Amino acid sequence: MRLSVYCAEKFKISRRQVKEAIKNGLISIDKSIITKDIEITGTENIKADFNVKQLDYNLSDYLLYQDDNYVFLYKPPFIHSERLHIDDDLTVSDIYKNFPEYSPLSRLDYEADGIIGMIHKDTQLNNISKSYYAFVNGEFPEYIKLSKKIDADNKKKVKVLDDDTGFPAVMKRIKFNGKISLIEVTLEKAARHQVRAFSAYLNHSIIGDKLYNGLPFERLCLHCFKYTINNKTFYCQKQTEIFFQIYNQF
Repeated sequence: MRLSVYCAEKFKISRRQVKEAIKNGLISIDKSIITKDIEITGTENIKADFNVKQLDYNLSDYLLYQDDNYVFLYKPPFIHSERLHIDDDLTVSDIYKNFPEYSPLSRLDYEADGIIGMIHKDTQLNNISKSYYAFVNGEFPEYIKLSKKIDADNKKKVKVLDDDTGFPAVMKRIKFNGKISLIEVTLEKAARHQVRAFSAYLNHSIIGDKLYNGLPFERLCLHCFKYTINNKTFYCQKQTEIFFQIYNQF
């Protein structure tokens, strides 16, 4: 087996973290430092020169709902989806570990917040729908439906293509205060950064979106307020009310 596979299980961290530790000379076999992800038998004396960060958090701060089929979690802004480094703070992937029988169905960007849905491994997935609120610059159209394909080959900024065979997004303006529009966007399937890229494509970038030239703000003003899995719909009403308070700052 690969050293990274063995260490990921042994030290309860991701393979990505193990590979980083190997690259940094933090893994030793029989007292010899290893810097490559080599094949091992599993009988070697393997030690790690690091301590996995112990996370202290209350699950109730993130768990919105759970039953035999579904879990709905709240992801605050400024929390990563995955642990990139051994000494990282809490990530969404750490919270997932509390629900080993469930699989996540989507993710949210680091600065965005809202609902993430999970489904039990024995539950059939028939359909999924997500609805977002966003604050964008200018007066957004009253209603528009876009199905442009997204080119996500670039690891950071995606590109909207002139191809109408992509995942459809229904976008509508809720209100406009003379400077900023509150919009609602509903998706069934989604490409990476789709809401952000579509908003920028329409020349109404999301407030706080540095990557897509949004007006400067302390965070990305994107919030997933509604999530439907099969026939189960959940709203995060309390968090949505907090998000709406941002609108009053403009």
